Amino acid sequence: MNFDEVIDRGGTGSIKWDNPKNEPGLPDIIPLWVADMDFAAPPAVLRAIRKRALHPVFGYTRPGSEYLEAVTAWYAARQGLELATEDISMAPAVMPAIAAALHAFTRRGEGVMVMPPVYYPFFSIVEENGRVLVRAPLARAGGGWDLDFEGMARAAETAAREGTRLRAILFSSPHNPVGRVWTAGELGRLLDFAQERGLVVICDEIHSDIILGDRPFLSLASITGERARGAVVLSGPNKTFNIAGLHICQVIARGEEERRAMRRAISAGGFGEPNIFSLAAAQAAYREGGPWLDELLAYLRGNLAFIHDFLGTRLPEVALSQVEGSYLAWLDFCADDKALALRLEETGRVRLSPGSGFGREGSGFLRLNFACPRALLAEGLDRIAKTIR
Repeated sequence: MNFDEVIDRGGTGSIKWDNPKNEPGLPDIIPLWVADMDFAAPPAVLRAIRKRALHPVFGYTRPGSEYLEAVTAWYAARQGLELATEDISMAPAVMPAIAAALHAFTRRGEGVMVMPPVYYPFFSIVEENGRVLVRAPLARAGGGWDLDFEGMARAAETAAREGTRLRAILFSSPHNPVGRVWTAGELGRLLDFAQERGLVVICDEIHSDIILGDRPFLSLASITGERARGAVVLSGPNKTFNIAGLHICQVIARGEEERRAMRRAISAGGFGEPNIFSLAAAQAAYREGGPWLDELLAYLRGNLAFIHDFLGTRLPEVALSQVEGSYLAWLDFCADDKALALRLEETGRVRLSPGSGFGREGSGFLRLNFACPRALLAEGLDRIAKTIR
């Protein structure tokens, strides 16, 4: 694959590319913010979509046994996760699936714990569904971040004193934006924490195939036994194969009660059948996309090494959190992140995501998406350095 190819995404309705270019006074921005990739989808995906488009009827469809077998084979081969087909349900995308999980396992006015800095839609989806945010921030640990179990316990106790019944944990694994791949010990402690308090863990694993460090990814669904009951995992091919705009999601629940609750909630939201092109694309990706992903991961590791070298040479005062999973760099500028992001846009013509949008714990950071051709990454970093200097 030629991941160095710069593909013009202008005029495609891209949130990442079209919106910044259409804003008055901000032409020619290099967008390193929205978490989709600037690479062509795998050839197998393109072939599958073209083949299905040749048939002139686009009626209702549903995933057949071939699709579920492709999904379970992928998880077994890539993550060592053995699933039965009945463990898997379908949803339109991860965020709608999170909303369904909130309705399945919590009620209005009840608490949902999040660990900021974290993917910012977590905040709005909890609050806009009438649930109460219970914040238990991650702990800074050298050049990385850890779960703070003592802080989580204090947050749960504070919520109880204030009259909020805590019912669920909304969790990111690998973590967006800090890039952590959690250990088996951390995941086990998380499930123990939840089980002791009767909480459901709703786990977003959409970046689970994008592992760049030495630690292998371990799905929360791989932890078996009683601790795994009450855990719901949400994942899919969207980030892995750069088909985020096709919107498809797997819901994995090992407990029968959790499976039934999720299926009822998804149905209550009006979701019946997946998009016919999403299904064709995802099945082809899972069946044939492995070699493409291996090349992608090698390229992303090269981009990450490029960032390390660039910062060491041009911006030594900027600290990069260790990226173990995802294609997102979490950069500590020790500055007013909102003001800096605005200056980078207006002066440097490069867009990053301000860290404070991921919670006040992200103040001073900017998130940079490095899933792009290296020439674009190099130009974007050069603009950042020139603007700061």
